[in-house]
Amino acid sequence: MGANNTKAIYLCETIFPSPDGSSIIPPEKLQKAIAKGEIVLPNTDEEDVDDDEDAVIDRAIREVWSYYDKKNQQFISKKTAVQFLKDALELYAMRKSLKVKDILAGRSEKDLLEQSYRNITSNPAQVTFNEFEEFINGYDIEEALCINSGPVEITTTSVAMVDTSTIVAKKKGSDLSAIEYRDYPTD
Repeated sequence: MGANNTKAIYLCETIFPSPDGSSIIPPEKLQKAIAKGEIVLPNTDEEDVDDDEDAVIDRAIREVWSYYDKKNQQFISKKTAVQFLKDALELYAMRKSLKVKDILAGRSEKDLLEQSYRNITSNPAQVTFNEFEEFINGYDIEEALCINSGPVEITTTSVAMVDTSTIVAKKKGSDLSAIEYRDYPTD
């Protein structure tokens, strides 16, 4: 992970945070990037009571956008957008303690990134800030990267919303009207 890549991974972490809030970047690399001024940590000494979650997310999106839109053109090229997706893919692989090729599970990285790019925009050449913002607000990291695209099989054998022990096996003339529902607390 080079210096630019460390910053890119850090920025991807700000918009796709881990469930426990921890960073996947090794502490020594993070400290080195902070010491060089490549990464500026947010001030956590003061808590802004007016700072709501949406404002924090919007600020993170603008920060990531400014990293990739270096010329402040309000659009980024497809090549730059794909680089953002590659950085996000690397972050995802690091979180799973896998290599990118293992995450792809036989798929082509180029095809995965192309499919992910089409989730951002239908424009074949560039992405606008509004499209990028809508994409980040609408997808988590797995959806953004089309990791689990395709049919998802959901097993219903372990789902128990009804006490199945009271249901009589389906036979001709069996009465299924005596289903007993579980009593869930209303707290």
